[in-house]
Amino acid sequence: MIFRRKGKAEPVDEPVEEVTEVDADTDPDADQLDAGPDADQDDDGEDDDGDGELPAELSDDEDEDDEDDEEPDDVEDVDWRADGPFDHDEVDLAADEVERLDLGALILTPWEGMGLQLHVNETTQQVVAALAFWEQSGLELALLAAPTSGGLADELREDLSEEAVEAGGSASTAVGPFGPELRRVLPAEGPSGEQLFQVSRTWFAEGPRWLLRGTLLGEAGLTEDEEGAAAPFVEFFRNVVVRRGAGPMVPGEVIAMTMPTAPQD
Repeated sequence: MIFRRKGKAEPVDEPVEEVTEVDADTDPDADQLDAGPDADQDDDGEDDDGDGELPAELSDDEDEDDEDDEEPDDVEDVDWRADGPFDHDEVDLAADEVERLDLGALILTPWEGMGLQLHVNETTQQVVAALAFWEQSGLELALLAAPTSGGLADELREDLSEEAVEAGGSASTAVGPFGPELRRVLPAEGPSGEQLFQVSRTWFAEGPRWLLRGTLLGEAGLTEDEEGAAAPFVEFFRNVVVRRGAGPMVPGEVIAMTMPTAPQD
């Protein structure tokens, strides 16, 4: 984590300079991030309850995997944004010398070697999503307007879960680094017509009248925690700063970004 709310940041590596623009009506390079034929629908590590009997002193853990689809009672009491993502009014970006990419609605802190693609709606010519990629993984960011009362994340999880099942895939929920996250497995066709499966993890962060959605793809989408291929993207997502604006918007409406400006000092 680079900073806390209204805290002083620490310097990081020089940001990436590579920014490419793609059409939002086309798939956001997800196929290039697919895990490949080995990423099938068997989520053995997630849903395996085990067949062996446990000693009495370990019996409390025997249903641990079943809890992936059941949110603990205290999940709603946790401040999942305590370490980010942040609202623009919660931090002082002038308190450090970190260089950032200013996309208008989102301010990003990339790391050296990270690539970035901006997805543009062909009709409106607005930037509707940003895909950060590194090695064989990616994180797609989208910002949505949300009601003051919250609750949009729950609706999106339900809608995306239904879409996955209707497409012949599967979906489950688990507690991740940013609260309840959605894990999906979707069927996909390979370049030679072979059957593949795209595995992803989707994070939801709700702030003041906004919701930031981050979807992990590729190798990072196969992870189940904050380690391995997911680690740099967890840190990257934490350090996103949202600048929603004060205008009224319909809940669920995409908040457009802009092309990058000069580095944010």
